[in-house]
Amino acid sequence: MSQLFSDPKFWLLISFIIFVILMIKPFKTIMIGGLDSKIQEIKQNIDKSLESFTEAEEKLKDAEKSTLDLTNKVDEIIFNAKSQAESISKNIIDKTSQTVKSKEKNSIDRIQQIELSAIQSIKSQASIELNSIIRNYLSNISEDDRTKILNNSVINLKSAN
Repeated sequence: MSQLFSDPKFWLLISFIIFVILMIKPFKTIMIGGLDSKIQEIKQNIDKSLESFTEAEEKLKDAEKSTLDLTNKVDEIIFNAKSQAESISKNIIDKTSQTVKSKEKNSIDRIQQIELSAIQSIKSQASIELNSIIRNYLSNISEDDRTKILNNSVINLKSAN
């Protein structure tokens, strides 16, 4: 044992053990502090990631809501456009129908006027021709016969009224 105390290797071992014992606490503090800071950094990264994820979820929800709102607006615009188109179509059909009826009435009135004009023209022409025929006939018969015919015609006219 005395030999052990005189051996430099023994003292080197003892020094090393004392050194290790003395260095464990500071080394442990440095290691734990480094690990704690690393853990803290990891926690902050996780918190930032969760915060970013939460913001992304909110933005996604907002985007989905905006998309739904736009879809609803587009549907509303399409519905209004269809309603307006139907209304315009109905108005055009009504106006066209009124125009057709008006033109039909005007055509019927014009046809009736043409018929009346044609009838009057035919009557006038017939009257002129009949007067011409009667004059020819009366000019070819005797004066006594003419007087009898005229007297009979006057009597017939009076009895007709």
